[in-house]
Amino acid sequence: MTNVSKTGATVLLCTREGHSQGVEWRRIFIGVLLSVLVVCLVQTEGSVSAGPAPKMNPTHYGYFDFATCVRYAIVHSDEFLRNRIDIQIATSQLKDAHSEILPTLTLVTTYYLVRTSDFANDRSPWRVNVYMSDWNPYLALLKIKSRKIMVDLAKTIHYDKLSLGTSELAKIFYRIHLLEKQIRAQKQLVALMRKKVDYGKSRTAQGSEDPLQERAWSNELRQSEYDLKDLTRKRESLISQLKLIMGYHPDYYLPLDTRNAANQILMGFGGQNISFADIQGNNLTLKTLAKYEQLQSNAITGAYVSLLPQPSLIFEGIGNEVDRTSGVNVSIGFSYTLWDGFRRVRNIKLQKLKYRKAKIDRRKKSRELYNAYRDLIASLELHGYKEAILRERSKLTELSEERAYMNYKSGGIPYSDYIQQRINKIKTSMALTQALSKRVFENIDLATLAGGLSRYHAQLKF
Repeated sequence: MTNVSKTGATVLLCTREGHSQGVEWRRIFIGVLLSVLVVCLVQTEGSVSAGPAPKMNPTHYGYFDFATCVRYAIVHSDEFLRNRIDIQIATSQLKDAHSEILPTLTLVTTYYLVRTSDFANDRSPWRVNVYMSDWNPYLALLKIKSRKIMVDLAKTIHYDKLSLGTSELAKIFYRIHLLEKQIRAQKQLVALMRKKVDYGKSRTAQGSEDPLQERAWSNELRQSEYDLKDLTRKRESLISQLKLIMGYHPDYYLPLDTRNAANQILMGFGGQNISFADIQGNNLTLKTLAKYEQLQSNAITGAYVSLLPQPSLIFEGIGNEVDRTSGVNVSIGFSYTLWDGFRRVRNIKLQKLKYRKAKIDRRKKSRELYNAYRDLIASLELHGYKEAILRERSKLTELSEERAYMNYKSGGIPYSDYIQQRINKIKTSMALTQALSKRVFENIDLATLAGGLSRYHAQLKF
């Protein structure tokens, strides 16, 4: 009895302790919940009082250098996708040409609703016949060959469009790089012009400067600010063009990495190592014209084959016909057109004329490429002399700026003359940058003539 009472007391004590602990945990939980609600209310009030949240920059995954832009365009550009569809269409037509090697069989079934008395011996309402349409294995083989050439032609055109699109993309990419450098230089010019205007205002207030000169400097400052805005607008316009070529959404942010853009595009390519033989062997436009010439040569062969007798194969199923025994007839033979007004003979001459025309087009294009190659090589050589002159001029302006700084410190010239020398230095540097850009553009054109940038850029293989 005593043990039972002790056990009951122990159980009661444990129950009370568990109950008190549960109450304590509930109090802690309620306290934490109230704290969280208070914090949320404070943040909500703060956000309401602060107005709408600022727009965040869209998230992006890394930066788009030139190789990344090209790879993105190959996958997403509408023009490149359209060319790939042309290849698929030509491949499908090649499969159709393969199916013409075998004859085409046609099954014709007829069910008679009303029958004449001639069918008295055969009361079956059904009639089933099998026919074979015209079959010419010679022309079928020539058509297969033509379709293969057309598939190769579609691929060559696709690569040519890729080469031209990559060239255009490279030029826009490098122009964006140039504009970014010009914007940085223009900002420096604006800052220097603002210092010059402030100096003029202080001198005018002291009565030691002509007010007209101060107004002229203020107008030059406004012109520099306008030029900065115009450069920014041009940069945004070029980025929009770049997005259009790439197939990039026009409203999405495009994080470009244009540092060392010339090396990104050319990868050390130089026109001094390119000969016209390289252009003749690798130019994609010439390859396209050669494919057209090959296709027309195959058309001449087809015109000659049309003069040969056409084989015929008759496979006919007979059933349920008047005065004919039911069964299957199979026969072989030849058919030949005796008179067509010499149409086939004239077709041979016509195809030969088209072949001559295709050959002339290819020879003409080769000469045009030779002239373009000579102009590019001569222009690249001249750029070397012009760049040397501009580099010397840039060096002279640097020395003049240093001398102007020494004279300004010694009191020999006013502050405005020193600022003007710094402005001249920046403008000369911008002119040198523009001269160097022409060499980059002409190297891009030369690489495109010689088979495309993908031949000389390890990261642009497509």
